[in-house]
Amino acid sequence: MRRFVVSLAVVCALATGCGSSDNASNSTSTKPADTGSTSAPATDPVPTTTIATITERGTLAVGERVETYVDASRPTAANKDYAGADDRTFETVLWYPATGSPSGSDEVPDATVDAPIDTDHGPYPLIVLSHGWTANPQVYQVLGRTWASAGYVVAAPAYPLSNTSAPGGPIIGDVSNQPADATFVLDQVLADATLAPVLDESSIGAAGHSLGAITTFGLAYADCCTDDRIDATIPMAGVAGLVESPDNYFDGPATPLLVIHGTDDTTVPYASSVDAYAKASAPKMFVTFQGGDHIWPYIGGAADDRRVSFQEMTTAWWDHWLKDDANALARVRSAVGTSDPPASLQESL
Repeated sequence: MRRFVVSLAVVCALATGCGSSDNASNSTSTKPADTGSTSAPATDPVPTTTIATITERGTLAVGERVETYVDASRPTAANKDYAGADDRTFETVLWYPATGSPSGSDEVPDATVDAPIDTDHGPYPLIVLSHGWTANPQVYQVLGRTWASAGYVVAAPAYPLSNTSAPGGPIIGDVSNQPADATFVLDQVLADATLAPVLDESSIGAAGHSLGAITTFGLAYADCCTDDRIDATIPMAGVAGLVESPDNYFDGPATPLLVIHGTDDTTVPYASSVDAYAKASAPKMFVTFQGGDHIWPYIGGAADDRRVSFQEMTTAWWDHWLKDDANALARVRSAVGTSDPPASLQESL
């Protein structure tokens, strides 16, 4: 873990400086972020609720299956004692709404392996969920299952050279290939004979944590790699860089952006998200977890008020942009108000 903290922070600094932008966008509802510091963006008060009032995350049973997709058109580079390959292989976890009665514990829906898909409540938007360096899709099952129970199909690929079991050991340097990997995986899921009939191919989201957030920024906002099918994003504890030069982001159409980051992240500095948010065009929101580190609440753990509010705010963001729910942004704001330790919100819509 120490190697992860040092290496990714150094690469982040080299790629972007993780510093400020001179092109900050003014917010219509709050003060703009102070992009010259790592303090939290100024915010207006958000509605205060209690965890007991959060009831809209999901009501559907969840299925889980694993598919292996092979992109024969692109190689995997050699890595230490690994000789490389002529193709790129992605073991991909799929979470989806399933038939049957929902169950779960600790605010996490259970998932039944290979359960029949629920065809009664679709069509379902599709979300590609990208893991962090040295991680894997199952690390993010809390999010994947949460979103599936709320009526989404979630595809979480293991990237060839950055996942836990990468041949030669996980590396950061292959991240420039990962946006194209995500595009390939989306293509395969959309062509899946079982899933395609219940997917809403006009509503696609992209989310990721850490190196997965870097992948997400590349997939939706980098000049080299933008997939125009992406309708909304949630980069968590990431940086808009590494995939290509930081100057080559946010030049295209404005894809709705929800940035989430903790102020005490010592792996990917909080300032990197301040910078990305400032450069991005509206519509956008920025949730700051006061005192938040690089891991919590993105990965597992008990259902405290921060993790549950995180599950709710992300689901509500998807509901607004991928399901046209006019009330969902109010749920984002309400969820921010439930976080304990506290969170703050900046928005420009």
